[in-house]
Amino acid sequence: MSPLEQLRDIHLPEAVDAWPPAYGWWLLALLILGLLFFSFIALKRRRRQRLATRQALEELEQIDYQRPDWPAQVNGLLKRLTISYLPRESSASLHDQAWLAFLARLLPKKRREDFIQGYRPLLASLYRPESAALDARASRELVRNWIRQALPVKTSRLEEDLHV
Repeated sequence: MSPLEQLRDIHLPEAVDAWPPAYGWWLLALLILGLLFFSFIALKRRRRQRLATRQALEELEQIDYQRPDWPAQVNGLLKRLTISYLPRESSASLHDQAWLAFLARLLPKKRREDFIQGYRPLLASLYRPESAALDARASRELVRNWIRQALPVKTSRLEEDLHV
């Protein structure tokens, strides 16, 4: 008998099965699920935070600028809005220049001076019987921009001003 005849057939190993996956795939799946979960939570939280802003923008559009008390309505809207984002005692009792400075402090620094110059006449008209001299369209745009840029409140802006 020749040595070749004594050889046996080649035994192929079993096929590698796709299931169960390796540990790395399990970790990747858990990581993806965790990211999806936390993204969903963050999106939901952001949406809830922006609810007051969306409602304020809608209410701003519904104000009748033909009425003589529209500056008081706009100011009241801003007051309610700041109270909904910040503790009540931080803004509820403010008025006149302190209120104006508080509103400006919530904006980015480069936008503050323009806001102060634009809002000062509106604030002064709160105590006058007629507000015909005010430009309602410009005031509405100023307040709309304030709502979009200042909210939700970034506490770093407030802390930054307190430490300087």
